[in-house]
Amino acid sequence: MKKIITNTLWVAILLFSIFSISSCGDDEVVEPVVVVTPEPEPEPEPEPDPVPENEIRIAASATAADEAQLAFIEVTEDKIIVFGEGTFSFTNTLSMDGKSKVIIRGAGRDKTFLDFSGQTAGGDAVLVTNSNSIRFEDITIQDSKGDALKTRDCNKVSFVNVATVWSGEPSVDNGAYGLYPVLCTEVYIDNCYAYGASDAGIYVGQSDQVIVKNSVAEGNVAGIEIENTTNADVFDNETFDNTGGILVFDLPGLTQTGANTRVFNNNVHDNERANFAPEGNIVASVPTGTGIMVLSTKNVEIFGNMLVDNSFANIVITSLLIFNDPPDDPNYNPFPSGIFIHDNAYTLDAAVQASVQTPLVQQIIGLLALSGIGQPNILMDGLVMEAEAVCVQEPTAPTFVNINAGDQTFMSVTADISTVDCVKDPLPEISFEAY
Repeated sequence: MKKIITNTLWVAILLFSIFSISSCGDDEVVEPVVVVTPEPEPEPEPEPDPVPENEIRIAASATAADEAQLAFIEVTEDKIIVFGEGTFSFTNTLSMDGKSKVIIRGAGRDKTFLDFSGQTAGGDAVLVTNSNSIRFEDITIQDSKGDALKTRDCNKVSFVNVATVWSGEPSVDNGAYGLYPVLCTEVYIDNCYAYGASDAGIYVGQSDQVIVKNSVAEGNVAGIEIENTTNADVFDNETFDNTGGILVFDLPGLTQTGANTRVFNNNVHDNERANFAPEGNIVASVPTGTGIMVLSTKNVEIFGNMLVDNSFANIVITSLLIFNDPPDDPNYNPFPSGIFIHDNAYTLDAAVQASVQTPLVQQIIGLLALSGIGQPNILMDGLVMEAEAVCVQEPTAPTFVNINAGDQTFMSVTADISTVDCVKDPLPEISFEAY
């Protein structure tokens, strides 16, 4: 009975509450219940990837030059010096000596710039000496006071996707060489770019076992130069807007003579830039409008190249003696030999630029004009000491001139290409494992 009374009481209270709410005035507004959802905590910033133990990273900053030089001094074997994106300004040579198995890497040739426009000390921009297994990649070196990237007395040096440039119109005041390995072995140059050097954009000197491929050289005196070097392959490159596209030279007074160079499958075209080398340099003698030039070197094979509108001559074979007196070097032989030219493609429609040439070259141009011959695809000076020093085998005979410069009466000029109708054994491929 008590339970029934209690339940009845609770029902009465509930009904009273309902009627009380219903009887409120019409003007009273019941506020809605607002549920506030708390904002989530922001995600924490991800931790940067840790620097690999074998890397030394340098960011573009006011202290980057000092950091870079310290890294070049302290780097140990199997390390990678990594330059980030941006421009790194230097006032002195960045140098390395006596190192082994080191890579110097940028973020890309169009992203990382070592800038030496403010250089006040040192003759080179970047210099590596007495080292083994050194590789530069993905970087541009610009506006050096002297040579841009020089390696000397090194074994196994590689340059991959590296550029050397001087800003503005090429000038005699620019450094002599862009890429400049000298006295090195196993030199590997691939996918590089050179612009504005007052001697050679890509130069390899007094070295052995060399590959230069897939590279572009423009706006230099010599696009690519192989000098006093043995066993070199130069192929799949493009050279244009230089004074001379590709040079293979052998000069006196150096540590070794040059021999065994193959120049093949290159695109050598429109090398018409007026020579701006400093007076007295041997390359100051290179005629404007030269495609490939061989000077005094032994055993050079030139084949499979596309030679287009190098207006003085697409190929020049000459002796140092046409430019200089006999040198005081008893071990030097100034006469080219073992030259084999075959299976190239030639076009020569451009008019020769006589007014910008040296007096000697102007005389040669005048001699050819007087002889009614004009500028040829292949020109040789005739200063050779053996029969069949030069052999030419082309599917379609190119225009050819031998000026026979030994005859000072200039009465022995000939355009008879049958005088060089001979064959030589092909040179072997150069192969080594690049670092």
